[in-house]
Amino acid sequence: MSEIPDSSAEVLGHALRASEGFQLIARSIPDAILAVDAEQTVRYASAEAETYFGRSSGSIVGTAFLDLFESGDRPVFPPVLADGTPGAWDVRPAADPDTWLNVSVLVPDAPDSTSGLGKALDHVTLVLVRDVPQARGQVRDRADLYRRALDAANHIVIISDVQADDSPVVFANQHFFDVTGYSRDEVIGQNCRFLQTRGDGTRDDDQDGVREVRRALAAGEGTHVILRNYRKDGELFYNELFLTPVRDETDRVVRYVGVQNDVTERVLAQQEVASHQGLLRAFYDSAPVIMGVVQRDRAGVVHRMANPRAAELFGVSPDAIPGARPRELGFTDAESRRWDETVRRCAEFGETCSFETVHPWDSDHDDDGSRSLRITVSRVRAEGGLHQADLFSYIGEDVTEARRSAARIRTLAATVESASDAILITDARIDPPGPTIVYANPAHGQLTGYRPDEVLGQSPRMFQGPETERAVLDRVRRRIEAGEPVSAETVNYRKDGSPFTVHWEISPVRDDAGEIVNWVGMQRDVTDRRRLEFEVLEAAGREQEWMAREIHDGLGQVLTGSGMQLHVLARALKEKGEASLAADAVRIQGYVSDALDQARTISRGLIPVTVDPGELAPALDHLCEAAGQSLDVEIAFEASGPFAVASSERAGHLYRIAQEALANAARHGEAHRVTVTLTEDGSEGTMIIRDDGIGITDDALEAGGGLGMRTMAYRARRVSGTLDVQQHPDGGTQVRVRFPLVLAEDGVPKASG
Repeated sequence: MSEIPDSSAEVLGHALRASEGFQLIARSIPDAILAVDAEQTVRYASAEAETYFGRSSGSIVGTAFLDLFESGDRPVFPPVLADGTPGAWDVRPAADPDTWLNVSVLVPDAPDSTSGLGKALDHVTLVLVRDVPQARGQVRDRADLYRRALDAANHIVIISDVQADDSPVVFANQHFFDVTGYSRDEVIGQNCRFLQTRGDGTRDDDQDGVREVRRALAAGEGTHVILRNYRKDGELFYNELFLTPVRDETDRVVRYVGVQNDVTERVLAQQEVASHQGLLRAFYDSAPVIMGVVQRDRAGVVHRMANPRAAELFGVSPDAIPGARPRELGFTDAESRRWDETVRRCAEFGETCSFETVHPWDSDHDDDGSRSLRITVSRVRAEGGLHQADLFSYIGEDVTEARRSAARIRTLAATVESASDAILITDARIDPPGPTIVYANPAHGQLTGYRPDEVLGQSPRMFQGPETERAVLDRVRRRIEAGEPVSAETVNYRKDGSPFTVHWEISPVRDDAGEIVNWVGMQRDVTDRRRLEFEVLEAAGREQEWMAREIHDGLGQVLTGSGMQLHVLARALKEKGEASLAADAVRIQGYVSDALDQARTISRGLIPVTVDPGELAPALDHLCEAAGQSLDVEIAFEASGPFAVASSERAGHLYRIAQEALANAARHGEAHRVTVTLTEDGSEGTMIIRDDGIGITDDALEAGGGLGMRTMAYRARRVSGTLDVQQHPDGGTQVRVRFPLVLAEDGVPKASG
């Protein structure tokens, strides 16, 4: 029907009131009469309407038709009353939900559409409202009972009207609203597809279940599916839907009833189980060990399944495993008996049993190409811990490398245990309390006097003491932090407190990933070597002094005499008129004079220097000036005020250290500038020789730096001091000597030197 303007309500009301025939009918029946337009608005209400709706007929006019009824009952009406379809329904009025009304819809067919009444009725649907007769009270009570029962059910129940556009929901029980979080007003009249809307507003209808529902609806059939649905807050839940069609007397589908269960926990559990099963299967198929299941019967062992690794070992496909006897898989008789015996023991004692074997089955563990296997057999248990009848799982691990590694380890252990050099193994930690000693061989105990149980778990710092050189330890730490091997020498102490000079060779142990897991240190007592070096240097010093005196006295006298004779010869040749020969004699006399000066310089460098204890600073200043001229290097000297050492001998050793360092800087370091500083701090003095040359390498330091550095180290020990030679961070080499300023006992150095 076509729509009518709002002002037509008055026209309609006037026409109905003016029609004697209509009023006669209205007065003759107890029913209330409503006229509803195409917009579902009441345009006329008879006086009896007040009886059923608790409102005057005048206040009902202009009201939305559905608002007159309980909200839960409104879906029973068709979406548009004036669609030409009559009907009757039992519903409850909004004013009194405890009563029931019967509502009948009439579609009038006005014979005279030109009259005022006919024109008015052309735009409306007539609705008759009456009380439900007492005879139908049982039906009403039963319908209410059904409704209450559905609301109390633990299943979701919805009803859709497939005769209306877009198949809207016309009923949903309370459990539906509890599960989904939607209100009744948000659900009634909507298509169920809103349940496939994610929290972000996107649709999740690309599901097999959704496609199956569409198919069933199109075919008018029932179906059973599981859907991914979403609550009002966007939370995912899984919905098991049983969809059933409801047919009328003509077998036409008019409703669909959907009974749903929230099966989220079940689906997630199934997904988790499936995921675990997939992971287990993937592990089973890709495991690096052989795995399978065997069964024991009267004839012995029969294989039931095996993973690809086992099938590969047996030389068959996995499909050929079920039902195969060991001999059918290439096992020898001896190997078959080994499997039978192991499975039998496992069955008798109910415990895991294992054995070692070798493949190929008739080979030996030491044969080239053979593979050593450890087979572990376990009883298969069902749920509740019960044994599965005669089923056993097995795992076969390839232990070839382990056996060979064990053999190599035994050989290595025997070598280390019997080594004459002391060997320590620590963990990889550097900072205190690490590194921690994890192994010490017998030779280490012989060297230090400690038993293995006294050093295990301790740090190698336990062997350090007063004479352990800090500079050496710092250099060792730098190399270890860099993950590099290092060699060094310093003083360690035995259990009885006696010092000894130790030479270290420290190397990292790395795992397969290249990470350092241990440090191995090989140690040697080089005290006797140090003492021998001292004796050699002492002898060399005495020999050097003898050479100096021979050069100064013997060669000096010869050169002096030769010079004098050449002078006399030159004068005689000149007197004889041999001017040319006289000039040659004078030139040769000059050469001899230069040689005499060089000999005296060499002899002064070789002769032990005597430096007054209080004149060390002036002596070093003079040395720097003379060395700068002879070595063609810029040398600067600086001293912090008056400076005095304990003895002339100590002053002489410090002087010689500076002399050697200056010579090394010019000849080997290719330096252009050198600084020498002399400072004192309380009872300790420090001398530093710093150059801008090419520097000295760690390899050179570890090698001892040659005789010159060893000589400087010896002299430093003679003054009870320490020598530190290293690359300076800004380039070049730095030689630093720290020494006490108090008088100490002279003589042969202790074990440290």
